[in-house]
Amino acid sequence: MMAIGGESGPTLRFLIVEDDADYANYLETMIASVCPTNRGIKRTESAAEAIDLLRGSFFDVCFLDYFLTDGGTGFDVLNGLKDKNLLTAFVFLTMNTKRQTAFEALQLGAMDYLIKAKFDEFELAKCISYALYRKYKEVELQTSALKDSLTGLGNRVLFEENLQMAALQAKRSDENLGVLYIDIDDFKEINDTHGHVAGDEVLKSISERIVDQTRESDVVARLGGDEFAAVLVRVDKPERVQQIAQNIEQAISSKPYEIDGKMVSVAASVGASVFPNDTSDINELVKTADMRMYGSKKSKKDKKKTDSNVHFYNPVSGDVM
Repeated sequence: MMAIGGESGPTLRFLIVEDDADYANYLETMIASVCPTNRGIKRTESAAEAIDLLRGSFFDVCFLDYFLTDGGTGFDVLNGLKDKNLLTAFVFLTMNTKRQTAFEALQLGAMDYLIKAKFDEFELAKCISYALYRKYKEVELQTSALKDSLTGLGNRVLFEENLQMAALQAKRSDENLGVLYIDIDDFKEINDTHGHVAGDEVLKSISERIVDQTRESDVVARLGGDEFAAVLVRVDKPERVQQIAQNIEQAISSKPYEIDGKMVSVAASVGASVFPNDTSDINELVKTADMRMYGSKKSKKDKKKTDSNVHFYNPVSGDVM
């Protein structure tokens, strides 16, 4: 028996999408043989049900037949899920030995393919391992593309994607969601005086202080330059968003930063907005946080405030609160 990782191997969860019951039984037996520590093998004959299962549950590997009982195809499943960024590794099953069919499946997101009548346990184990590895590398590349190279935080794309998902979750669960926009005050002076290398080190330290004031479930991103943003999920009450914003502002300015042996003070302006109290529209939520951040910055310049730099800006009256 060719087992993946032996008895202490990975505990993978499988989905078989196959309309031939006999073949599905055969494949399930093969999978159980090469992966005895599996967490479960689920089956379906329908493209529509497969899409529902994959949207609602997590599977490490999905074996996907070409023709399905409801008139759909494996291509329909891949097309129906191509915008979902699933972590599932798809393996396409076909009786068709033409390479074009396999290539089409790979182009739609499958990690590998198997010709039904032409594989044994060794080939199956190798296919599962290869599909999982390819999926891992794909996710790794996608993740690196969504990170800010300097600070390791998310970038603007990751921020926007996570905000959309968090807003949908907040609507379904009737929860509060917070958005923060953070801008470092007069940061240009640090770059002009001490150079960009020193400025980059300060930005990395600032990013660490911001992360320290948020939870692992929140998303912190660097939007570019000296501008940061955060998505605060599942907030118990709207006032908590303002408190976190104040904590971030204080964390950034509480201790000076060492540059070339000198201690330099840094302050930040923070704008906050809350879903759904301020608005249920994502774009307006971002605009509101951004406006409040600039309102805070303008207010400090005009009034030379030395207390809290965190403000909630009323977009209707134009007042900074």
